[in-house]
Amino acid sequence: MISKAEFKERRSKLLSFLEELSKRDDKSYKFAIKSGEAKNFSNDVFYPFRVDSDFYYLTGFKEANAVAVFDPNSEHPFTLYVEAVDPHHTIWEGHREGLEGAVKNFGADKAFDIDGFKEENYPNHKEQELTKFIHTLRSVKSEAEIALMQKSADIAIQAHRVAKEIITPGIYEYEVEAKLNEVFRAQGAEGWAYPGIVASGENSCVLHYITNNEKIEKDDLILIDAGAQYQMYASDITRVHAASGEFTQEQKDVYDVVLEAQLKAIDTIKPGSGFQETNDTVTAVIGEGLKNLGYIKDALDPNQIKKYYMHSAGHSLGIDVHDVGIERKVSKYVPGMVTTIEPGIYIKEKKIGVRIEDDILVTADGNRNLTEALAK
Repeated sequence: MISKAEFKERRSKLLSFLEELSKRDDKSYKFAIKSGEAKNFSNDVFYPFRVDSDFYYLTGFKEANAVAVFDPNSEHPFTLYVEAVDPHHTIWEGHREGLEGAVKNFGADKAFDIDGFKEENYPNHKEQELTKFIHTLRSVKSEAEIALMQKSADIAIQAHRVAKEIITPGIYEYEVEAKLNEVFRAQGAEGWAYPGIVASGENSCVLHYITNNEKIEKDDLILIDAGAQYQMYASDITRVHAASGEFTQEQKDVYDVVLEAQLKAIDTIKPGSGFQETNDTVTAVIGEGLKNLGYIKDALDPNQIKKYYMHSAGHSLGIDVHDVGIERKVSKYVPGMVTTIEPGIYIKEKKIGVRIEDDILVTADGNRNLTEALAK
């Protein structure tokens, strides 16, 4: 788990940044951030609550309807406004930290009932600068965060292995989805890091297909894009399998192009290089591969390539599955960043959808694949 000391260090950096802004502008800035509200499912039933990611990063506090205030000029620089302990809530919903727990367990200098928070006291100034600062912090993972992400990856790897074993013509996509979730929960994950994709046949060409209701046919490819959330940290893995156990030659040819693109893209990841180089590498390999296979005529024409490969090489990974901090056109890799690498080719008329995805940590001397243990 992330230690109290690490959360405190994050807050100290934010408070120092607020001080710098205050001195620069000759004003007194403070910052308030909400944990979020529970969303209604139906009548008096609510969806499981997930705390705002920036709020969690700074506080470690996971309850709904809370506000954290950061004020470097106050005798209480870190204040939490939370819901008070309520016996009725305890009976129906369970434990609530309350004012005492906010101070004792989460390091607040002071805690108040959320009913006392006055939102109008916090006008919207410097939000963009503050958000960018927090997201820059989040983009570089600590050793503790990396350990949690590796654990999340290990759980997802095990789930993918188990799911692969049950794939056979005649079963339904949701049966595979259920097996993935079973392993996630059995291994201690909170559940999905995002709605899982189990896409067979033509569905494998739908990038964010999550219906997962179709029967798997004998000639289908099955694209599984599934990651776990463990202690608030995400993994994100995609693998492709043949329902029959063996690819056709055409399926194999497409798969080999995607695999080559992914391996060459991973090789670009090192301190000082950038996401744009990674993205350009994927596009070049896929363009050449599509031309060699006869799907396009010009390997350098982005419009022809986009017909079969229409997304980027990957995205930042962390507390959010599509995490913050890596700006695709300008960001340079630094040690501690984690990005997915997930090239794909989607040929809908042939029902061939192939995407291969791994989670790559930038290290001091290159990179480490957190999901390398899963065969591809």
